[in-house]
Amino acid sequence: MGDSNTMIDLMDMDQQITELHEQIKSARGSQLLLKAHLASLNANPTCDDVRAKITALELEKEELMSRREDIRSGKIQAVSVEEKELAEGRLKDWAKKAESRKQIFLELWAIVGDLMPERQTKHQLWIELGLEGDEETGSQDMKVE
Repeated sequence: MGDSNTMIDLMDMDQQITELHEQIKSARGSQLLLKAHLASLNANPTCDDVRAKITALELEKEELMSRREDIRSGKIQAVSVEEKELAEGRLKDWAKKAESRKQIFLELWAIVGDLMPERQTKHQLWIELGLEGDEETGSQDMKVE
């Protein structure tokens, strides 16, 4: 009788193990679904983010409407094609001259570097002369808009 009870107990435990394995599989499937759902929720902007974006867009809209009104009222005049071409031509000329000056600077700076006393560096001379910009390229980092 003892062996049959032990066998029944073992069969019950085996059944419980099988059921627990099934529950684990089901829980893992649910976990994956929940993780995917959480990731999609995190990918969406928060209400605060949306409100901030709406406020920024409303400000941009007001600015654009104001500019449009200025243009319509004649306060701002459009640039003619001829004026635009003239300005672009001048900009190209200026850029060519700036590039030439930069090349001259680099050549002269190289010569100065070769003729400097050994106890002084190019950087020290740059500071001593009060020069601005990048000493290696001679760039003033001027931006044309």
